[in-house]
Amino acid sequence: MDGKSHPERDGIRKTTLPERSRSSIPSDAKRILTTFLIENADLKMPASVTEHASSVAFTPDVDSFLPTPMKMSESASAMWACIGLFASAICRERYNAADPKKIVVDVYSATLMLCSVFLFQVNGKKFVESQVAPRALHLDKGCNRETYRNVVSNMYKTSDNRYFHLHGSLNATPTLHMLDLPEHRLELQGIEHIGAIKDIYRAIVAKRDSRSLEVEANERWLQPGATCRTVEEYAATPHGELNIEEPLYKIYKSQEQIPPTPWPHSQKKGRPLAGIKVLDLTKVIAGPTVTRVLALMGAEVLRISTDTQPDALPFIADGQLGKRDADINLKTPEGKRQLDDLLKEADVVVNSYRPGVFDKLGLGRSWAHELARRRGKGIVYCRENCYGWSGEWSGRAGYQPISDCVTGASWEQGQFLGLDEPVMPLFPNSDSQTGLTGGIAIMQALLRRASEGGSYNVDIALNTFNNWLLRDVGLHDKETQASLRALHPDFLPRHDTGFFEMVPMLLKSTKKSNGAGSGQLWDRARFTKGIIRWGQENEEAEYLDWRRIVSVESKIGEQEVVFDFEGGSCMPGSDEAKWP
Repeated sequence: MDGKSHPERDGIRKTTLPERSRSSIPSDAKRILTTFLIENADLKMPASVTEHASSVAFTPDVDSFLPTPMKMSESASAMWACIGLFASAICRERYNAADPKKIVVDVYSATLMLCSVFLFQVNGKKFVESQVAPRALHLDKGCNRETYRNVVSNMYKTSDNRYFHLHGSLNATPTLHMLDLPEHRLELQGIEHIGAIKDIYRAIVAKRDSRSLEVEANERWLQPGATCRTVEEYAATPHGELNIEEPLYKIYKSQEQIPPTPWPHSQKKGRPLAGIKVLDLTKVIAGPTVTRVLALMGAEVLRISTDTQPDALPFIADGQLGKRDADINLKTPEGKRQLDDLLKEADVVVNSYRPGVFDKLGLGRSWAHELARRRGKGIVYCRENCYGWSGEWSGRAGYQPISDCVTGASWEQGQFLGLDEPVMPLFPNSDSQTGLTGGIAIMQALLRRASEGGSYNVDIALNTFNNWLLRDVGLHDKETQASLRALHPDFLPRHDTGFFEMVPMLLKSTKKSNGAGSGQLWDRARFTKGIIRWGQENEEAEYLDWRRIVSVESKIGEQEVVFDFEGGSCMPGSDEAKWP
């Protein structure tokens, strides 16, 4: 990659990722749905779901249009089709719904969903620049709004000519201490100082080798951080060797003696998960996406936040749609009692905290299963992490950029752009689609709970999704990649183009190439408005309308199958810690 010898790369055979011949998004999405989801033996999807795959249609019939070698629109569309198939199966089981005449996925909306967190606006301004932001600053306890602290999360070149992704997590202080840098540089606030700030980090990282940085960040400071590896380099690591064998998601049964759990009685017929209580213990895109999918399906989602810990201010508003949120301090006896009371009634728990955090509090997965055993009613417990659940790195902290660097996705994006360096892939793609896999897996586990009994564990991870996308689904063929580059001639990010620099570049390029006219990608009909609860009554926001992504044409008597949210976005701590 850089013309130099690297011991880690010596003897590693170059992996040729599968390339698929040029085709439209709908035809590729159909192939992914059939070959890599429905017929994927590791996923064991039930016949009640797979037997109606022929009813799925993808629209409109358009060619790939994103500047990436990865099949993001295609895989996301296939995931949403899978969600529609599971929703239909649940409605047939719960409500005796008719077989679906058609399950339709809008591939444009499925694509926009990948950057949904950046499309939430209040009075035409993105959330962090709106009048709501000052009311939400208390959530940013890690001061990530400071440009200097934010820009530490980026790729920089090391002394051994590798690229290392530093990450400040939700609080950059430990990473800055590791680099022997001051915690704050308020004189460098603002986008006009980004170049100077990057120079500070470049100079420090250039003196350190990638191995020492990776070990120190993860083992000494317990912060995310990773060397950017190629696909073949990752597979050659002890962790990668195990991780690439993991399925896209894993469901395994627990508490087999618990009898089948009937679907809850609900007046809201037509909503697949009406009455299902979901305890949301998540932060930062992937986990919140899981629970937002469940909320769209009609579940009652209660997120637990705490005013003692930082939250991801730029992403949180969109992720709160359709949910309630209660503040609980889980380090206090009263807080633990409150969570116990919620667990005793929960049908589903989704946890995206670093592995081990809840176990140390005495509130881990095993305890949730014990409460389910005592009540005689199964529970579905979904955990999400970065590195996957097998291998020596499984306990490490990480976010999408870390997973993209580790698994080789960043190198593939850089090579697509004609560069000899890794580049951050588009959107929060692996975050968003890992969230979709969680929604699918939980619906599958709920079907099993109702028919077989027992409780269920669900494992999902950013790395397992990236492995699936790169190794199973494969890349666009060379001809398609060339046409995509030609479609976006001004999209030229580099290895140190940060997350919040990349997204505006990408949105500008797609708006230029796809437009906002009727039926096009940015057609305003794909957006909706709703009342939000962020400290002021009757305040309204505009955001991507997830109800348009997938629809199921099926009836329950005279009632249609309905996907919708119970309410708009809410500020953390807006609700009581109890079920409706």
